[in-house]
Amino acid sequence: MNKKWGLLISSVALSAMLMTACGGDKEAASTDAAAPAATTGTQVNIEASNWKFNQETFEVKAGEEFTINFKSTEGFHGIGIQGLDVDLQKDGSKTMKIDTAGEYTIFCNVICGPDHGKMVAKLVVK
Repeated sequence: MNKKWGLLISSVALSAMLMTACGGDKEAASTDAAAPAATTGTQVNIEASNWKFNQETFEVKAGEEFTINFKSTEGFHGIGIQGLDVDLQKDGSKTMKIDTAGEYTIFCNVICGPDHGKMVAKLVVK
């Protein structure tokens, strides 16, 4: 019987030490992740929820650097922009510059449900 108790106590102590060690890494990681990234230029904040974006039109100036910040707030979504090298899924950012004025279609690039095809918006470059 004493052997079983010794094994049980040892197992509990080892488990507690492992959980403590793992917990320390999580705290450090969340502190690093909370630090804001340095950003410059125009910020285009695109949020996707089920079958819609937060705006119908987003505007930027031709020849100026801007950053697209994408966040999926409901469901699983991503964005692509027709004619541009943009492929963001879930949450992400991309910094770019477009020299020529025009309109570009923003679309959800993750099959997200019955109204997936309705998830479109415009990026207008002036």
